[in-house]
Amino acid sequence: MSTVYFISGLGADERMFQFLHIKCKNKVYVRWIQPHEDEPLHDYAVRLAEQITEPNPVLVGMSFGGVVAIELSKFLNPRKTILISSIASSKILPWYYRLMGFLRLHRVIPVSWLKRFHFVGPMLFGASTKAEKVLLKQVILETDPTFLRWAIGQLLNWHQPDHYENCVMIHGTADRILPMGTYPGIIKVKRAGHLMVLSHASEISAILDKILEDCET
Repeated sequence: MSTVYFISGLGADERMFQFLHIKCKNKVYVRWIQPHEDEPLHDYAVRLAEQITEPNPVLVGMSFGGVVAIELSKFLNPRKTILISSIASSKILPWYYRLMGFLRLHRVIPVSWLKRFHFVGPMLFGASTKAEKVLLKQVILETDPTFLRWAIGQLLNWHQPDHYENCVMIHGTADRILPMGTYPGIIKVKRAGHLMVLSHASEISAILDKILEDCET
């Protein structure tokens, strides 16, 4: 049975996956590490891969974690790469994200402003219950400022022009953070926002169990 490695979103941890209940017992939650100054995403992924010790793993990446999962997949030869609320090509980034990256706004906007993002976070991320809003606020406020600035910059300037086809994509139709693209074979979760691992945990769990059926042997 393959080990499933979960990689959460920007600066978040395994709490984002706390409501998922999948049949696979071999689960590992990858922890973010501190990036070096101006470290390229691929180099960071190589260092992060030290936590992935099983051969031919299954990678499950949420949001920015999905982008990192793609970089990991380029040299780890995973059995499956599953993206949740993420993207398989930098071309799908909304134009205003690409403009922010071009203008390097992530380098000049004060981190304190980024931290205040938690006030509008619930609306953008689709957090509706009290538990979801509390967790989202905690994650935003606890994220290391250096990591936050670096990760935003890596996302805005990510270079993956072609659709990364060796992955399975699960995306909410109401995602405001990373709007759903028109990828072939994408698994759509109706009326789900960016945090559907929390709000639609039962549905996501069932989808993951179906995808992972052939990884149980």
